Amino acid sequence: MDLSDLQFWALLAAAIPGLFLPVIIVWWKGRPIGPIACLSLVFWPGALILALKLRRARDL
Repeated sequence: MDLSDLQFWALLAAAIPGLFLPVIIVWWKGRPIGPIACLSLVFWPGALILALKLRRARDL
């Protein structure tokens, strides 16, 4: 993967706030953030890897 690819950086720019947004919303509502933070950390990398694999498969 070419790290100078603009689409890759755009994907990261959209994905990183997506990791923290649910945690921020739960924290703002005054609820415990532990379960949401764990779920975000478990599912977010998998979603990012899947998006990169699908993008790579589409390029072939």
